[in-house]
Amino acid sequence: MIRGRKLKCRYTNHGRSRPYNHRICKGGKSSSTNIESLPDELLFDILLNLPPRDIYESAVFVCKKWRSVIRTRKFTCEHLRHSPPGLVIQSVNKREQTSFLTTRRGRIEISKFAHNDYKCLLWTSCNGLLLECDKENDYAPYIANPSTSQRSPLPPKYYSGMAYAAASTTYKVVNWYHEYDNPEDRGCVILTVGVDKSWRFLHTQHLSLATKIIFNIRPLTTEGFVHWATTTSAHVLSLNVETEVIKEILVPKGYGEKLKYFLSTGTSLTFLTNIKEFSWEVWELSQETGEWTKMPSINLEPQNFRSEYSKRIRNRSLVPPWGSNVTVKPVGWLSCKEALVLHAFPTRLCIVYNVRTCGIDFFELDHDSISTRLLFIETALSDFVNVDELIIFLAI
Repeated sequence: MIRGRKLKCRYTNHGRSRPYNHRICKGGKSSSTNIESLPDELLFDILLNLPPRDIYESAVFVCKKWRSVIRTRKFTCEHLRHSPPGLVIQSVNKREQTSFLTTRRGRIEISKFAHNDYKCLLWTSCNGLLLECDKENDYAPYIANPSTSQRSPLPPKYYSGMAYAAASTTYKVVNWYHEYDNPEDRGCVILTVGVDKSWRFLHTQHLSLATKIIFNIRPLTTEGFVHWATTTSAHVLSLNVETEVIKEILVPKGYGEKLKYFLSTGTSLTFLTNIKEFSWEVWELSQETGEWTKMPSINLEPQNFRSEYSKRIRNRSLVPPWGSNVTVKPVGWLSCKEALVLHAFPTRLCIVYNVRTCGIDFFELDHDSISTRLLFIETALSDFVNVDELIIFLAI
């Protein structure tokens, strides 16, 4: 069904909570107010529910016991797992209007994005960390943590994708390269954050030139992988960041020439292709086998979508001044395929379809999608890693 409410991009306050009272956790008689008396399991659960900024700026300094709980890989992973993933919506020309879209208890929530450095253009994300470039500084690349307002510079020239290698507990940044005087010399470079001082070349000799051309597009990140694909390509290039091996994976037979919308769920790669104007087939890639599985199709028509959609599209404030044809495009998943976000391009209207309940919500962008290029980046506001001590912290 379609919910009748109109979701505007109103900003909710996700600021810091009340300051902590710093106490010394010493032994002695236990009491109901003694922090030391809390069982380890209860303390772990309490800290798990704190916002990342409060953990990093306050809770970690309360006492040694709290710090020892927080500074573990188990706590970092659990905190990340409990944090709602979402989409960052950024206008290239109006970056101060960047928003964060997520779902909480089945409801859509749109808030002002916590990252305050609007000089930078967001490129991609992984575990709540952002890969961004400073447009005012020759596009210098950085890794940034929006939860702690920290960022760390990367070696210049290359920036594109980023993924986390779980076995080695390292983050790796990748990008394509080519020689201007030799267009056939194309490939991929990689850098282990906090370890490498310069970019390393990956083995790509097994790939044809026609295949390597898709390296120059913005890749998608899933768990331990970086993927390159275009809307019309018959194959996907998948990089396992742990082994640093690139494989070429064909799309299902018969879909090579079809228009495809490739999206990351956070854990896997999917693509959607139109059946009709408001319905799509969905395919999901198994990262272990490289095989595609057909998922249940998405169809907005049975939900009386067309009448409500047409009513909203007739709102001239949402439509650009010149009469362009409107196309509904899938732009991202929320909460690992719980909901699909679609954009009625080139208007300011967006749609959120709940896959489980078949419910539909609408919301409006704060910026003109014609004069700006919108970036829909999957991320989670959860990772409180100190980017200056990235490798040290994750290796604990």
